[in-house]
Amino acid sequence: MSVSNGITDTPLASEDWQLAPDEHRPLSLLFQLRRGVHGFPWIRLSHFEGDNTVVVMDFASHTVTIKGQGLAALLAAIAGQRVIRVVEPSHNEATFGVRGSGAAKYQGPAVHSITVKKLGEDE
Repeated sequence: MSVSNGITDTPLASEDWQLAPDEHRPLSLLFQLRRGVHGFPWIRLSHFEGDNTVVVMDFASHTVTIKGQGLAALLAAIAGQRVIRVVEPSHNEATFGVRGSGAAKYQGPAVHSITVKKLGEDE
C-alpha cells in the first residue's frame, strides 16, 4: 500500500468513505445515510472545515455535518476532492464500534453519524 499526500491509495481509506484514484476527480459526492442517499456536485461545495471528530461541508443548498473519529484523513481527502462517497454506518455499527460482516471491533477512522440540512432549515 503506497501513500500519497498522507492518504492511502486504496479504494477505501476507511470503512466509511471511498476515495477515487489519484488521477481521477469525481464530479459529485454521495452521502449514503441509513434512510437515503444525497448527492452533491463538487462544484457546489463553497466551504468545509473540521477536526478529528467533526467535518462540516457547506454546499450551495445544504450543509452536511459528519461526526466520528479520525476524520483528519477525510478532511485531507476532501481538500483534494478525492472522496466519492461517505457512508453512515448502521445504528449497531456506530453504537458498538464494529464494521463488516464479522462484526469485529474497528479502531480506525470512522463515521458515527451524518446530518444533511437544507440551508435555512431549523436545527
